[in-house]
Amino acid sequence: MNKRQQLVLHATAQNVGLIGGDRKNGGAKYRRRRRSSTPTSVRLALQSPIMDSDSFKHFTVLMKDEKIICLTRCLEPPIGLPERWSILNIVPRARIHIPHGLPHCELLPAPRFHYEQREWRRFLDFLHCRDMVAILKHECFEFFILPPDTVSSSAHIKVAYKMGKGCYAPMHVGGHHAPKLEFETYTDPQHHAVKQERPLEKNYVRADPSYLQTLGQAHSGWIFGAVAELVDNARDAKAKRLDISIDIIYSKRAGKHIPMLSVIDDGHGMSHQDIVRMTCFGHKQGGIDDPDRLGKFGIGFKTGSMRLGKDALVLTQTANSRSIAFLSQSLNEGKDNLEIPIVSYRREGQYMEVDTSVHSETLAKYNLKAIKEFSPFDKYLIGEKTGLFHGRCTGTQIYIWHLEEWTSDYCLEWQCGLNGGSTFHQGDILIRSRRIRSRPGQISQKVPLDYSLRVYLEVIFLVPRMKIYVQGSLVKSRPLQKSLNKTSIETGNIMGKPLHLTLGFCQLEWEQANCGIFLYWHGRLIEAYKRVGGMIHNGEIGRGVIGVVDVTDLMNAGNGRVWVHNNKQGFQDCEAYAQLELWLGRKVDEYWDQNFDKLQLTKNAAVYKPDHEWVQCDKCRKWRVLSADFDSKSLPSQWFCYMKPFSQSCDIPEEKLEYEVITLSTKRSGCEDKEKLPQCKDDFYDASVKPKGKPGIVAVGAKRTRSEYHRACKK
Repeated sequence: MNKRQQLVLHATAQNVGLIGGDRKNGGAKYRRRRRSSTPTSVRLALQSPIMDSDSFKHFTVLMKDEKIICLTRCLEPPIGLPERWSILNIVPRARIHIPHGLPHCELLPAPRFHYEQREWRRFLDFLHCRDMVAILKHECFEFFILPPDTVSSSAHIKVAYKMGKGCYAPMHVGGHHAPKLEFETYTDPQHHAVKQERPLEKNYVRADPSYLQTLGQAHSGWIFGAVAELVDNARDAKAKRLDISIDIIYSKRAGKHIPMLSVIDDGHGMSHQDIVRMTCFGHKQGGIDDPDRLGKFGIGFKTGSMRLGKDALVLTQTANSRSIAFLSQSLNEGKDNLEIPIVSYRREGQYMEVDTSVHSETLAKYNLKAIKEFSPFDKYLIGEKTGLFHGRCTGTQIYIWHLEEWTSDYCLEWQCGLNGGSTFHQGDILIRSRRIRSRPGQISQKVPLDYSLRVYLEVIFLVPRMKIYVQGSLVKSRPLQKSLNKTSIETGNIMGKPLHLTLGFCQLEWEQANCGIFLYWHGRLIEAYKRVGGMIHNGEIGRGVIGVVDVTDLMNAGNGRVWVHNNKQGFQDCEAYAQLELWLGRKVDEYWDQNFDKLQLTKNAAVYKPDHEWVQCDKCRKWRVLSADFDSKSLPSQWFCYMKPFSQSCDIPEEKLEYEVITLSTKRSGCEDKEKLPQCKDDFYDASVKPKGKPGIVAVGAKRTRSEYHRACKK
């Protein structure tokens, strides 16, 4: 063994504690005591026959982020390695280019303690399972620790290396050190050159608390769009019941009673990972394959809640977990970065314990303290709200306070209905301004949907299933397709995608001078009262005519993109939408010319009833058509399939309107049979008289003449 190797062994032995002196008791005694505790792997390495050869090896402590992985020995490295060798970065093998034919050396474990042996195995397992490469450097060399073929606590790994630019010869221990030169670069997927002169510093996104105010501006035009986002989340959670209400609660921090909006559903709830995606930014909903799902990127809750108020608390429960999250402008006021406290629990038997697998108990206590300090929720109120879950029931509760203000009052005003399920006076939440949304060609100044939450929720879904309560009273859903007179279902094809448009007359909308098309996307209302065709140019053309169409397929741009605005209150200006407007205008004009061009609807206050009246079962939420001779006013407030006039089981499939037909109503209230009515000069058509053929059915596109209609009036 030459002198250089002896010096190296001496330095290495000092590093691992093989040689040392005890100043009090004498170095020899200490040396003898320490020699007996030398790790077997190190002793075997020192006694290895390789040490007597000309090949070179060296011991080094492998580290990552200032943490020790394991003591290792490197066989035949190109240069003397440092005592502590830090990994600069760990990247997927596919991200970097390692030329074939690079020289290799081997790295073998020499663990001093049991935990180093464990950490070495974990390190190899990480590289092997994820096909990762660890990058190191020393002097003018760059090293690549390649993923091993097998994983064990004693497995060795290959280390490829290359010289930097301007480095021509390896410098071993005892020789002159080569100057520090610039290293070659590798390229990431975005083709940005990364120099390995220092550890790679990643630039993570940081959000200023003022960003919460920016999020609320997504619904600046209409505050009910913010409420709709929370309703969408409840539908995505498969909730059967949703309660929306505004109550007065005492805030210790404000020192007074304040209103608080609550949105409570009985859906499947959210796990810790789900609520993190919901409250944080840029998290995609993964592993979900539901074509009817409205939420995809977890934006709606943040934009909706921050439009309604400054602070929002979420309390959610699944079968095995419970979480509390706090999205607050008050908590983050004056801070440089956004803080979102989250506390999660997991079920242990009959109790909920802090889930230490997602955060420590110390962090959970800190977050819970922040929630109690900056919200009206103390431990008693939190306990009261969690009691709404009734043990193992699931669901989500959202509470929003510091509501948006309108001058000296709030943007929203609320009315409490009568108790006992009374339909005489039902509670409602209203927009204080009562402003009507601007629509091209609109002349009506009475659109309750624009300022009444109850009216909006009546038609928010194409096929209503979920029970929705506003201020404690049930919202009576109104499926538009099932509540029209002179119903016509038109089919078309736009850009290779089929469409089905339902057109008909609605007496209520005629009385309010409204008309237009209701456009749905995934069964959710996006635009209401959209005027097309002649409706835009004349307020009387199309009065009372309502159209319903679902444009889910048409507004799908492909590759996960859709032509729907982020606030779900309109569509983007695209070719598909432009062609849709033209097609809708043509169909509405044809329908008006064929049915209502000279119809005097105000004569004798005649009331047109829907072609069919429907009722929804309070258990299965299916819609059942009523017989023509049944009085819908005699229905109880809660109706089930086994009751009259259906008198069957909930298992019976729901009736559907057929395409390619026009269904004409069989009777108009206020008029007798045509045989009993005298002829008069009032110029309006009697819809109870049908042309020849199958009763009540006329094929789409069939031409009708004036002679096919009888004229009638009330006595």
